[in-house]
Amino acid sequence: MTIKHQKIIAVLLVALLGAEMMHVGLKNRPAEEESIVVEQPLLIWYTDPDVQAYMEAAAAEVSARYQVEVKAELVSEVDYIEKICEKSVAEKMEGPDVYVASSALLEKAALAGLTTPVPDQNLAGTYSEKAVQAVTYDGQPVAWPFYIETCVMLYNRYYVEPEEVPEKIEDILTYAENFEADEVTERVEHIFKWNVADVIDDYMFLGAYTDLGGPSGDDKSQVSMDVEKVTECMNYYQSLNGFFAIDADTVTSEEVIREFIDGKTVFTIVNVPMLAELDQAVQNGEIPEYPAEQTVIGEDGEESVRSLSYDPFYQVAPLPSLTDTLESRGLSVTNSVVVNPYSANVDAAKACARYLTRERAGSLFAESGKLTACRPLLGETSGQQEEDRSFLGYQSLYERLLGGQKEHVQEAKEEHLIVYEAYEKAAEVPKIMELSNMWLQLEVVLADIWRGMDAGEETAGFEALLKTQLR
Repeated sequence: MTIKHQKIIAVLLVALLGAEMMHVGLKNRPAEEESIVVEQPLLIWYTDPDVQAYMEAAAAEVSARYQVEVKAELVSEVDYIEKICEKSVAEKMEGPDVYVASSALLEKAALAGLTTPVPDQNLAGTYSEKAVQAVTYDGQPVAWPFYIETCVMLYNRYYVEPEEVPEKIEDILTYAENFEADEVTERVEHIFKWNVADVIDDYMFLGAYTDLGGPSGDDKSQVSMDVEKVTECMNYYQSLNGFFAIDADTVTSEEVIREFIDGKTVFTIVNVPMLAELDQAVQNGEIPEYPAEQTVIGEDGEESVRSLSYDPFYQVAPLPSLTDTLESRGLSVTNSVVVNPYSANVDAAKACARYLTRERAGSLFAESGKLTACRPLLGETSGQQEEDRSFLGYQSLYERLLGGQKEHVQEAKEEHLIVYEAYEKAAEVPKIMELSNMWLQLEVVLADIWRGMDAGEETAGFEALLKTQLR
């Protein structure tokens, strides 16, 4: 029997087991009973310590709502799916009923028989098409979208006039050439700084000309690179080292965002956790004091004084293109909540997954610094709900969706809108298992190019490596 046949049989057995458990649960439950009957406590696994407060609070609320014990457990991300499988198929099921997994892990989880299909109608209208594709494997959603990760550009509003906001990196270079320190910009040490050692931040330099498996990231036939264009982008990426001289060996995301908070950087590229750290610094009053006014000289040579007051002091912008002829495209990761079909409480596990990702989603950023994948429902037109497959209806967040549960409603923030728009345009990390180590390899390639290695040779070598892994 081949490994492929073994996997198919395993998936079929899990599907049959899941169907039997659901049948038994429904048969034993009185028709008039609204609460979910469970045979044992529900267990939730997750690997990101940043969401611990959210997960524990959600577990307590699910316990109260359904009168069942729920435990949220932080576990190591090392061999995560393997551990779930081992615990689930043991003589006594000790694995999680529900677990959080990134979109990159969903193929591995699905092939191991550890996912439960989610009907399309359960996701439509609540999540964007992009988010649904992120949790889709082999044409079927297998999880509930939970929270998103992607990159955007930040700039200091005290240093950049609205008409100066760059649409391409070439504009940042022009800004740098014309920069002159004054009483407002005296703290500036870096015009443009980002974590060049972080492959997610750097992916924008090749993302426009790379396909990592089609819309759902699971199609090996759609993994490709336009080597000529990517080489152009990589040469441009390498040239930026001469302008900004960022040390790839020492730079960190913590350093990058702290220098921006301290007013030392004009433009930067950040991810969602960095944005959350910045938001917290603003709330804590950790930003420097800027001058309340500035003397400017007009085109006629006359001096005038203009008032300065920006709250917040920064603004979020989409990722800039590289040049007039080279585009950029960021990378995104969608973390999801999966129901384990080995659970003895599949119905309760599904209710828990919905609660984590939808009903309580308005508290996610405040409690964990994560941006929920759940988009709000828009207002009504002529008594009918307006359908919108984007995140642009972020106003009055979740109030309609939650049916008035205002304790989990969060005010819309303009900067979050821009992050959501960036997420919609970004390429999702692939689910293809053969590409699971490509990020370590790409990190080495980008570091070598940044330090001066031949961009054409490095790009061609990386493309060849991708093809070899997919054979």
